[in-house]
Amino acid sequence: MAIMNRMRDNMPAILIGLVVVFLITIIFEWGMDYLGMRRGPGDIVGIIEGKKITYPEFSELVRKQLEQYKQNSGKDADDATVRQVREQIWNSLVTQTLLDKETEKAGITVTDQEIIDWVRGDNPPEFLAQQFRDSTGTFRRDVYEQALNDPRNKEIWIQVESALRQQRLAEKMQSVIFASVRATEGEVMDRFVDQNTKLDVQYAFFDPNKFIQDNTVTITDEDLKKVYNENSNEFKRQAARKVKYVFFSDKPSARDSEDVKEQIEGVLKQAQSGIDFLELQKSYSETSPQPAFYKHGVMTQEREDAIFKAKPGEIVGPVQDAGGYSIFKILEEKKGDEVFVKASHILLNASTPEAETKANTLAKELIARAKKGEDFNLLAKQYSTEPAAATTGGELGWFGKGRMVKPFEEAAFKGRVGEIIGPVKTQFGIHIIKIEGKDSREIKVAAITLPVAASSQTKDDAFQRAQDFAYVARKGNFEKEAEAFGLKIQESPEFQKGGYIPGIGFNEAANKFAFSGSLDDISDAFQVTNGYAVLKLSEVKKEGIRPFDEVKESLKPRTMRKLKMEQLKTIVDKKYSALGQDGNLAVLSSDANISVQTTGEYLASGNIPTVGREYAFTGKALEAPIGKIASPIDGNRGYYLLKVLS
Repeated sequence: MAIMNRMRDNMPAILIGLVVVFLITIIFEWGMDYLGMRRGPGDIVGIIEGKKITYPEFSELVRKQLEQYKQNSGKDADDATVRQVREQIWNSLVTQTLLDKETEKAGITVTDQEIIDWVRGDNPPEFLAQQFRDSTGTFRRDVYEQALNDPRNKEIWIQVESALRQQRLAEKMQSVIFASVRATEGEVMDRFVDQNTKLDVQYAFFDPNKFIQDNTVTITDEDLKKVYNENSNEFKRQAARKVKYVFFSDKPSARDSEDVKEQIEGVLKQAQSGIDFLELQKSYSETSPQPAFYKHGVMTQEREDAIFKAKPGEIVGPVQDAGGYSIFKILEEKKGDEVFVKASHILLNASTPEAETKANTLAKELIARAKKGEDFNLLAKQYSTEPAAATTGGELGWFGKGRMVKPFEEAAFKGRVGEIIGPVKTQFGIHIIKIEGKDSREIKVAAITLPVAASSQTKDDAFQRAQDFAYVARKGNFEKEAEAFGLKIQESPEFQKGGYIPGIGFNEAANKFAFSGSLDDISDAFQVTNGYAVLKLSEVKKEGIRPFDEVKESLKPRTMRKLKMEQLKTIVDKKYSALGQDGNLAVLSSDANISVQTTGEYLASGNIPTVGREYAFTGKALEAPIGKIASPIDGNRGYYLLKVLS
């Protein structure tokens, strides 16, 4: 039973790829009412091929998948993940419906005996077998059979059977599809020729740019239009849209932050009153890592400052950082085997010899000023060329060996606490270093962290502001109302159907609005990452051929080449006629504009040595008689005359 207990514990991982399929299977096998919650037509989320999906049932599927997500990741899903899960569930419902329909149409079934033979056969499903392997990797058939026959495991085997049935149905459908693919005899022969025929070809190359100069070619609009019409398929465009949008953030408010601060202060009072800290951790902390030893440089600066200043037994906090509000209990302190240095620095530009000379002079001056008592961090803000120095004052925090470039590291680790060192040259410039601390301690702490998250009220307020804006913008003017609301208007680049809107992200509802609305339409509030957005449809491009005027300029290089190739053809035809099929290509090399070479042996399916990828060249070579000059070839780069040597 220990293995079955482990199997129960691991079932989410075992069925990780089959969970949604299994849930969908339950729906369709049990008639979309496995919860016993028949509802009226007003609760229907949608209808797929005649099957009604009710809101309570759909929500239950989403809830189960979100529980699965939390179990696997150890954290609650954020809004973006919830939206993604809802979409995945719906798409799975649609996919499963279509798969059921097609498997039924194809007469594909999975019998009970097939499942029995699979599960009890010599090669049971791998995700089952791996649960019954011992420490040496050996499959314990005896334990597996015992688990199969134990009536206490009935429910878990029912789940496994449903998942396996769906998997086998999908595999059979895939087999049917693959079995319907056929290759003709001609296709097989072409493939054989490509992979087995080798060619050796002598050729003469005529480059249009050498024979005809650009200034001798006149391009008219008629020439451009002709190329445009001949290649109109290349100028097809998908329907495209642009939207203007304003954003309403639902990030945690100051009130949300204060609420969490009050809550963590309440936890702190309980800890200070004598309640066991680790028990409080279990009750309050959403993420409760086991107490552990921490070195310098692995925590945020706020946490590190609080923890390493405290003594064993003390409770410190609240500490606020990006993770929220935290309190810590210092459990133990020990001396580690690694020394860490805390330092600040001033970086001076030394990119040229002249700059290096000036930097060294300035460095000596700044060192003298700092030693006389001037604030080192203020000097860093004023003189350091490091971009972050204006806000950090040159502070680098704690670091161990291997974190800094060698000259900097050597100077820092040799220095004494409080010492100002320099100038130190590295590839980044000239450094002045102040040693602020050295320590090898490791501190064991237990933490209780409460993240600051947006409350439902904050989210409701953001949504209501967005809806209010959408309402007044429809009545008035989008741009003016945005200004009145103090909102920044942004505009997306052009985008196509598919759910993704640059600047907004994947949002099916917003994308659907963009492609179903008319120019200047204004949307309702759409939930997006970290808030809500209201959109205005600012540009509409319908599917079709791009207008001639829009692509006219881009046609000129192609048209120039076309006209040159037309003129060049006359020259090549004359050369070919003069040589005849039995002529010698080598005589053409007397013309400096013509390159005569041999390819050497190459495979018909590969690149042509000295030529590159030229399908027309190889195609003609495969057809041409050996030892005869073939008719002119219009290639990608110019014209060719060729003679197949072997």
